[in-house]
Amino acid sequence: MNEPAIGGAAAILTARGLTRSFSGFTAVKNVDITVQRNTVHSVIGPNGAGKSTLFNLLTRFLEPDAGRIVYRGEDVTRTPPAQLARQGVVRSFQISAVFPHLTVAQNVCVPLQRLSGLQKVFWRSTACLSALDDKVHALLRQFGLSEWADTAAGELPYGRKRALELATTFALEPDLVLLDEPMAGLGTEDVHRVADLIAAQAGTRTIVMVEHNLKVVERLSDTVTVLCRGEVLAEGSYAEVAADSRVLEAYIGH
Repeated sequence: MNEPAIGGAAAILTARGLTRSFSGFTAVKNVDITVQRNTVHSVIGPNGAGKSTLFNLLTRFLEPDAGRIVYRGEDVTRTPPAQLARQGVVRSFQISAVFPHLTVAQNVCVPLQRLSGLQKVFWRSTACLSALDDKVHALLRQFGLSEWADTAAGELPYGRKRALELATTFALEPDLVLLDEPMAGLGTEDVHRVADLIAAQAGTRTIVMVEHNLKVVERLSDTVTVLCRGEVLAEGSYAEVAADSRVLEAYIGH
C-alpha cells in the first residue's frame, strides 16, 4: 500500500483525530501528528497535558475513542501491540525494564535471539547462541557497556540500566522507536551519556520521544509537538515552539 495522503511521502507514522477519555475526562482530544522518517520527534507539555496517553495510543497500549493511526501506509488503529512490535514499532517504558538476574550480555542476547529465530528452538544447546556473540559485543561497544558485559543487570547503576534498555531496544532493529521519558531519574552525567546514545541513532532510525528535559529536547529534536490539556498547542522546530507565547504561558503562566 502507498503512503497515505495524510502523511506525505516521507511520513512513517501519522495519526489524525486521536481522542481518548477516561470516566468523562478527555485526556487526548482530536490530536493530529505526523512523524517523518529518520527524524527525532519529541512530544512535550506540562504535567497532565496528555503525553503519556498519546504515547500509549500510538503504541496501541490504549484503544482510541476516535481517530486513525497509520504506520508505513497501513491502518494500525486496531492492531494489537505485540503485532505492531513485530511490524517494527518498539517502545521503552519509564520504569527500568531489564532482566535483573541475567548478565548485561545475556540481556542483549534476548532480542537478538528473536531476530535469529533461536528463541523458538528450545531443544538445542545454549552453545548455539555463540553465533550471536559478535552482534552482542558490537552492541555492548556501541552503547558503552563492554566493561559491564558479565555484570548482572540488576547490579548496574541506574544510568547504565538506561543504556542497557536502549541497547536491547535497538537490538531489535526497529523502524520506529518510541522512548518514554528516557532521561527520567538520571543525574547530569548520565543524561549527557544517554542523550549521546540516542543522538548516535538519530538519522538512521525514526525516534518519537516523550521527554521533560528541554535541553535534551532542544539538542535532539527535528520536530517538537507541544500538548496542553490534551490538545496540540504548537508544533515545529524547538526554536519555533520555544518562541511561541502560548507555549510559554502553558509552562510558566502569565
